[in-house]
Amino acid sequence: MARIHADPVSTSLMHPTRRALYVALLEADEYTTVQLQKIVGVDRYNLYHHLKKLESLGLVMNHRDQGRTRWWCVIDRVPLPNDGSAVSSDNTLGTIDLSNPRVQAAARTMLRELSELSGKAINFDSATLESLEITGRKN
Repeated sequence: MARIHADPVSTSLMHPTRRALYVALLEADEYTTVQLQKIVGVDRYNLYHHLKKLESLGLVMNHRDQGRTRWWCVIDRVPLPNDGSAVSSDNTLGTIDLSNPRVQAAARTMLRELSELSGKAINFDSATLESLEITGRKN
């Protein structure tokens, strides 16, 4: 079985709190810790945990302190990974809802066959497939 290693930045930005922090900071020049806490609605301990993770990845920084106030800003703008809620791209030819068990079983069979043909082993058994998006070039 092959392991799929995700990019740490993408993986980090898939977390709802970190994503909300990063998006808020993308949309403003800077925010204080107190302002960010109100935006994302977490306690101070969790807020600092997520800010430190984003900081360790080089995405945000505490760029100035005024008294006890810490100001945060984005230092690296990266594309946000698709969290499944985004509107489909212009290259999307269609999306198949896999909530029907028969459709999901057919999708699993197709994906296993594609996996074997491509030589890229992927274990779908422990995953819940929700949808399948088909992208390509529109002529």
